[in-house]
Amino acid sequence: MIATFTGALCLAACGGGSDPAEAAATTTTATTATTATTTTTGSPASPTAGFSVPVHCGIDVGPRTLNGTVSSVHDGDTLTLQVSGRGAVSVRLDSIDAPELAQPWGTQARDALAARVLGRTVSVTYAKTDVYGRTVGAVFDADCHYVNRDLVAAGLAWYYRAYQCEISRAARELFLSAQAAASTDTRGLWAQDAPEAPWLYRNGKEPNVPTCSSDLALWAVDAARAAGVAAGSSSSGTTNGGGSTAGSVTSAPVCHVGPRGGTYTLTASGQKNYGGC
Repeated sequence: MIATFTGALCLAACGGGSDPAEAAATTTTATTATTATTTTTGSPASPTAGFSVPVHCGIDVGPRTLNGTVSSVHDGDTLTLQVSGRGAVSVRLDSIDAPELAQPWGTQARDALAARVLGRTVSVTYAKTDVYGRTVGAVFDADCHYVNRDLVAAGLAWYYRAYQCEISRAARELFLSAQAAASTDTRGLWAQDAPEAPWLYRNGKEPNVPTCSSDLALWAVDAARAAGVAAGSSSSGTTNGGGSTAGSVTSAPVCHVGPRGGTYTLTASGQKNYGGC
């Protein structure tokens, strides 16, 4: 049986990561959503130490946006976006991990993503690229539906908690709730007796799941810190666009631990700086 999803409502038949300088010419700042279905440029979310957390379609997002047409879908969490003036951009959907194509539900996940976005205009909000040069971000369709979250809600992808601190607490809660509902209702891959997470399939072990020290995403914490240092001040207890409270912002660099145990800091633009710890 093939699980399908349409917009924020996900139904199943079974019952249910670019260089900042290069990107500057072809990306836009993420906008603030005024309604659930319309995005317009407006006032940013509440600032933290002089830094504003952008919101798109009601979701806390990264500081940059790509708009383009999806030209191909590789698997359930990777697509190619054609961007005017830039060409083809490989996009890895953040916060999720779809089954590998050789796994059960791998082809269904790919086909469902293709049915949703292939040949259509989408927005990708992001803060970083990964080691493979892929833009890692949140994908929104023209109707403001959050595709990453919808895949998890349909039982077509797992919430990738190894990277949970790279999104805000509000976004983490969205994914946790979507996965819990999909599992309870045995949608998609959760109809299996013992579904295997794709990271276990690839690596044979569970990754480290970090403890997040702030309600903000890591890139926002570091950007807020940088802004506070530049202004000679710090801030704590301020509210971000998702309605959550940020942790203290200090001038000391934060050392992050990746899912494979490697350590890194983040630049204000969201790029990982290995060896910065």
